[in-house]
Amino acid sequence: MSQGRSGDQPMLEAERLHVTEQFQQKHDVLIDTGIGDDIDDALALALALQSPEIELRGVTTVFGDTLRRAYLASHLLHVYGREDIPIAAGRQEPLQLRHRPSGVPQAAILDRNEECSVLSDCSGPELIVQMAMSYPGRLTLLCLGPLTNVALALSIEPHLFMTIRSIIMMGGSSGAPLPEWNVRSDAKAAQIVLAAGVPVTMVGMNVTMRCQLQEQDIVARRNTHSQQTHLLSQLLAVWQRHRPHWHRKLPYLHDPLTVVALCAPQLFRFEEMTVLVLTRGPFQGFMVPRVMDGPLVRAAVDVQVEEARKWVMGRLL
Repeated sequence: MSQGRSGDQPMLEAERLHVTEQFQQKHDVLIDTGIGDDIDDALALALALQSPEIELRGVTTVFGDTLRRAYLASHLLHVYGREDIPIAAGRQEPLQLRHRPSGVPQAAILDRNEECSVLSDCSGPELIVQMAMSYPGRLTLLCLGPLTNVALALSIEPHLFMTIRSIIMMGGSSGAPLPEWNVRSDAKAAQIVLAAGVPVTMVGMNVTMRCQLQEQDIVARRNTHSQQTHLLSQLLAVWQRHRPHWHRKLPYLHDPLTVVALCAPQLFRFEEMTVLVLTRGPFQGFMVPRVMDGPLVRAAVDVQVEEARKWVMGRLL
């Protein structure tokens, strides 16, 4: 018996070391976001900050008033005690205009001092290039908005596609073609990024529309007294006041599901498929999956809805 325990000791020690190494190998991540209109961007950024698997290396903002979006992201990082993370305001106009950029109503919570926050001297696309070169082969981009900044970064540095480890994007559809906001807001940028050669994981609207906050989540958040949950409650209240009348009162977890796809991919079912973004005609910005001549992506086709929602809320609370 004693010999058996002695023989097992090196194996047990090796297993412990392997587990420790896995935990230490965090994902180096840059988040590109249109924070400030839909609430899910802020929830996704907060979720990334609350996920021990992620080392957040930078935040860039995209579409419309990217400077106000950057100030709002800066405020959120400040509340979460992460002023060390660089933030850069990105491109305001899409490469291909489809509709007017949305506003930034959630920035109403900022005071004047916070609207003078120190941001990176880089533009959004420049910060993406800088971080990808600083962490070659390791940087994952979580893209929560139109892909304008990423497309411009790829044009700035021709070898960037070999340096970025992967892109996880919220956008498009792996089912029936849908007019999803992020892709439709800059179809040309989406076309460029998908064809660039960077491995892309796509979490489409046909999957994210199944995962929505529940009333008990709101109650639980109200009962959790912290500066962080108070901020999320503020932002949610602003979103509920300004949301279009056809939107439901409780938000879908569109963007947070990109964080889940990175940290807990076992909660999804993925398939490799080709996708094509239409850039002309009345269906400009629609994504058509499973076509003959489109670029290949790893697309979410199903999600364990209840488990994913609990995973998100467990960390946000």
